[in-house]
Amino acid sequence: MNKTSLTQKLFGYYFSLSLITIVVLSVYSYYTSKNALISRTFDQLNSVKFEKERNIENYFIERLDEVNQISRSENWAQIIQNPEETTLESQQKAHILNEYTEKIRKHFGENLNYKNLSVKTTTQCFTLQLTAPITPEALSLADTSACHLNPMFAQVAKYEHATIAEDFAHKTIYIGSPIKTGSSGLPEAVFLLEIDMSSINSIMYNTNVLNGLGKTGEAYVVGADLKMKTSSRFKSNSINTTEVKTVAVQNAFKNQTGTGQYKDYRNITVLGSFGKINIPGLNWAILVEIDLQEAMIPIYTLRNSIIILSLIISLIIFGIVYIISRRVSSPILKLRLAAESISQGDYDTHLQNTSTDEIGDLTRAFNTMATKIKMQTEEIQIEKSKRITSVIDGQEQERQRLSRELHDGLGQRILAVKMKLERAENAAADLKMTIIDDAKNLLIAVSKEVVNMSENLMPPVLTQFGLVSAIENLCEDVRLAKDISIRFSYNAIPEKCDDTLKIYLYRIIQEALNNIIKHAEASEVEITFRFENQTVELQIKDNGVGFDANRLRKTGNGIYNMRERAEILGGTFQLTSIPQQGTTLQIKVPVMP
Repeated sequence: MNKTSLTQKLFGYYFSLSLITIVVLSVYSYYTSKNALISRTFDQLNSVKFEKERNIENYFIERLDEVNQISRSENWAQIIQNPEETTLESQQKAHILNEYTEKIRKHFGENLNYKNLSVKTTTQCFTLQLTAPITPEALSLADTSACHLNPMFAQVAKYEHATIAEDFAHKTIYIGSPIKTGSSGLPEAVFLLEIDMSSINSIMYNTNVLNGLGKTGEAYVVGADLKMKTSSRFKSNSINTTEVKTVAVQNAFKNQTGTGQYKDYRNITVLGSFGKINIPGLNWAILVEIDLQEAMIPIYTLRNSIIILSLIISLIIFGIVYIISRRVSSPILKLRLAAESISQGDYDTHLQNTSTDEIGDLTRAFNTMATKIKMQTEEIQIEKSKRITSVIDGQEQERQRLSRELHDGLGQRILAVKMKLERAENAAADLKMTIIDDAKNLLIAVSKEVVNMSENLMPPVLTQFGLVSAIENLCEDVRLAKDISIRFSYNAIPEKCDDTLKIYLYRIIQEALNNIIKHAEASEVEITFRFENQTVELQIKDNGVGFDANRLRKTGNGIYNMRERAEILGGTFQLTSIPQQGTTLQIKVPVMP
């Protein structure tokens, strides 16, 4: 299994968090900017559509006003009367029309918006070109039933005021008005002015990149026949030939106004604004569109800038995170190396610390721990030496005691038996029996001495009659030997008591009584044995001279042995002594159920 270092983890966490933050901010910025740009583009398209729509509507409002003025001219009475006029009268009528049309041309100048003037009376129908002088031949009578503008004349005749009609047959726009010359107030004639479509096209068509529509934007008009009525920026000869069946056109003819993203007549995705044009007599829709690709160029530029900036920031963060990770993990790595040194026995390891943060606290705690480990190790070594010394000294003292008892007691008696038996070899018969009897008595004493030594090594009463009986016998022996008052009390003994526990407690009491005999100069001793809550509590208290435990630098083997036995049993050892007030020993040992 591959090991991942703390530096790698910190670097991974910090760098991942930084990258996630950068990605989230970049995506948020991108989509926020994209939505803002699209919203601004729609606002711009709406502005252009509103301007174009207003210009077209104003254009036709002006044309309607002009037609109304023309329809109220007094010259019409002379023009439409006398249907069977003479040549002279025709010349006069042509002169009148020339003067009238000349006034129209002078009034509009280069802004002349009309191409032809068509008039229909009850008896005649003629069309005049406003861009050229009128000849009498142009006023020649025509059969009104064969006039190609009859549908337009019929539509205009329905209204009392000027109206607009669209001639689908000739793909031309006409503005017309009825003419009233008599006192009856009824229309006596109808005239139509053919609009120059280039005027409308100039309003809609503009390829200047500074017009707010860029390189792919365009504004155009679509008629009810779903044919384009103005020039396309992308297709030549598009007027009345290019069919537009887009979603925007369909919504516009449903009297809906709005913006959206859709496919245009070229099947290219565009952003567009659409609506109906409010012109009497015309059913037109206006559309202003720009290719989505061009509209999104600033977003794509922003996206590329965000990507580049994100990469640069990521590289910077990469370096910063790496440095921070190293700075965070370096003290921990030093701590690990120092811990390994301590585990190998180098307790003099000490780390330099200048930090005031948690790492600094950890380093200071580590140095403190290393110092304590060193001190405790030294104490353990000292304790170990004491323990070994105590064991060796105990063994040596036991050997010396046994040696003294064997030499002074048992050895002397065996020697006496030997001498008695040697003496009996050469003695008289009556004296020999006396010597042999003395030898037998000495052998009985030797036997008793061996039994006493055996009991000192392992009292049989402890194994045969239990801990309480062994303690009572021990107390009785001390009372008889040293004339010390000993009180022993107990409440209960655990049913299942380990032999080791019995022997150790017995030896602790034996060692304590030996110390009292040797050092305490006590006259009274109280031994209390309690068993409660699976715990044995032993208290030994005397009224001896006591000592100052704080000034006792080196304890003897007796106290050390008692402490060792208590700790081996998993218990606690507490020694309290006050000069001239006696000493109290308290031991608590748990008993496993």
